[in-house]
Amino acid sequence: MTEPQQELAAIAQPTMRFIPTERVRRWMQASTAWLALQEPERLFPALVAGFVEVVPALRAAILWLATPSGLQPVAQAGLAMPPHLAAQWRQIKLRMGEGVAGLAWQRDAIVQQHGEHSYRELQGLVSAQAQTIFQELSDLLPRSLTITATPLRAGNQFAGVLELIGVATESLELEPDDLEMIASIVAAAIRNAQLYDEIRRSNQRLKAFDAVVTSISTAADLPDLVQSVLTVVLELTPARSGALLIFDPAQERLQIGAWRAIDVAALACFDQAPVDASPCAEVVRYGQPAIRPLLSERGETALISAGVTAAAYLPLLAGGTVTGVLALFGDLDLTSQIDKDLLMPICNQVGFAIANVRLYEDSQRERRKLNTVVESIAEGVLLCDRYGRLTLANQAAHDLLEQDNLSFEMPLAAIPDLYDLRDLDGNPLTPDDLPFTRALRGNTFYDYRLMRRRADGSERFFSFTGAPAVNEYGEVEGAVITFRDITANQKVQRAKDEFLAVAAHELRSPLAAVRSYADLLLRREQQRDGDPRDIHGLTILTQQVAHMLRLVDNLLDVSRLDAGQFDLQYQPTNLVMLAQQVIDQQRPSAGNRELLLETETTELLVTCDAVRIRQVLTNLLNNAIKYSPPDSVISVRLRSALLPANSAPAVLISVSDQGPGIPASEQERVFQRYYRSPGRRGEGLGLGLYLSREIVQLHGGQIWIESREGQGSTFMVLLPVERPREMGSRE
Repeated sequence: MTEPQQELAAIAQPTMRFIPTERVRRWMQASTAWLALQEPERLFPALVAGFVEVVPALRAAILWLATPSGLQPVAQAGLAMPPHLAAQWRQIKLRMGEGVAGLAWQRDAIVQQHGEHSYRELQGLVSAQAQTIFQELSDLLPRSLTITATPLRAGNQFAGVLELIGVATESLELEPDDLEMIASIVAAAIRNAQLYDEIRRSNQRLKAFDAVVTSISTAADLPDLVQSVLTVVLELTPARSGALLIFDPAQERLQIGAWRAIDVAALACFDQAPVDASPCAEVVRYGQPAIRPLLSERGETALISAGVTAAAYLPLLAGGTVTGVLALFGDLDLTSQIDKDLLMPICNQVGFAIANVRLYEDSQRERRKLNTVVESIAEGVLLCDRYGRLTLANQAAHDLLEQDNLSFEMPLAAIPDLYDLRDLDGNPLTPDDLPFTRALRGNTFYDYRLMRRRADGSERFFSFTGAPAVNEYGEVEGAVITFRDITANQKVQRAKDEFLAVAAHELRSPLAAVRSYADLLLRREQQRDGDPRDIHGLTILTQQVAHMLRLVDNLLDVSRLDAGQFDLQYQPTNLVMLAQQVIDQQRPSAGNRELLLETETTELLVTCDAVRIRQVLTNLLNNAIKYSPPDSVISVRLRSALLPANSAPAVLISVSDQGPGIPASEQERVFQRYYRSPGRRGEGLGLGLYLSREIVQLHGGQIWIESREGQGSTFMVLLPVERPREMGSRE
């Protein structure tokens, strides 16, 4: 060694500390062992045991772990605590500044307390609960003590405090620098174990989720679901037994869905009990878990008698709504061992599964009810989606349609009975006039009568009623059609039409003669001032014969329409003058009702059959008079307009009354042959509006009704100004 080196060695030698080689070896062995332990439950006891083993002067060592609520003891060595004291000791929570460990936490430095004082006295200011426990610990230690508390930090993260307890007269032979170095190793080991525990717990959660999801997905029904879930959950927790309670919100009661490892008689406090009377009422009401010892005053005597002392009640939530409660039972240790962070996500998953199963069962129950109702309907019922695919068909529909099978989502185009249709005159329908097309377009219709011609030439008649299926946003999502076979009824109708046509022809001439003689007799009596009673009788006779002739003429018109012999005689006609003539003609029968004509000009020329348009106006005005109350106003309005199809010039005629109105369900049917609205007064055969529609359509025009119950009716007629090019065209 050179001279300068000798001088340096001489200077440094007085400041060097001697640490025995054996102790260094032990510290190295202990540190290596600590860092190798990954599980907290193995590491924490090994840490404190290692200190007591390496430092002979230590009587005890305590590891305080930092938690959100304060410092909590997790392991100790050297203290022979009885079980009851150990359980209470583990419940201690030290806040910053409380006890020696709390001071070390607050100061972030090593704190040492020593003297002729007991363990309790050296701890200083602590809570009342901690004072009692520390007093019991004092009985396990000598009177004169030294307590050294070292904060444990891994980088910037505070992990806890290591508390070393020795006898005041014996040195620990640990310098502060050495203690800080060892504390950093301890903190690193703790942090590694905590990270490992977080990863392990995450894996446990994933496995638990996987197990629960598997049990949920394989469950056949709700009882199977809750039993499978309970089995899986009990395997993941320290609970000895448990039950899964289903909440019935309608009855405000709990019912036992599943139980395991416990006598069901011990669960009587839950089964069919009102929520507020059950031991877990607050869990159902507030959706928060409750983990506590069992209490007789809470109605849990039967559970206590079954040998369990603590319970964890966890809500099963579906989006904030409680669907049930998971009840886990065990010893008092259950209150500290239960892992809420693991179980609550699982409970939420189970809550959603129960809610989904309930919704499915409710939908199936409602579907069965709907199916029962639909199948009991004698008419065929068909439902399709917006794409024209069949979604529902009852047995009556199978019987009415000549189709071997009506399968789900079958295209309507594959059902000939629904698209190969004709009107009652035998004309093929355009796609827009098909029943399902109309309903999907948003139209609602009733008794839409159509005919289908079979391959053998025979005809089959159907009556369709349909409406769109609309969602809450007003969008058409599908359509529903009901239909029935009216072939027999149509044959009877044809036979009746033929009979009435023959009867009308046979009655026309005799009635015309009777009317002529009645008119002649009435005029003679009036000219010679005959007996008023005779004149009155002849007047009534003349009116009734005239009425009978109008009925016969209507029947003859129907027969001419059926035979295609309803010819129109076109000529230029001033509709204003024609309407005024009809109003004047109807005033005597109007009584005290006021008839008004409203027009924008004195002349509206139209090329039409004046006699037939007069017949239409007479029918509409006669109906308005018939159904209007006394002292009401009946208005006839005329104005220029345009045809919607080609914007050709037209005239719009409207006849408005203040009568009772016509329900929407009857508005399309009033134009049918022989139709008479139920409960409406008035005479006739139900042919006036039918003939009016046929006459208007033969002119190339349109007729419709606008009415609401209790608010009167308005019949609208749109007539083209010029003669239509195609005679007999129908819209």
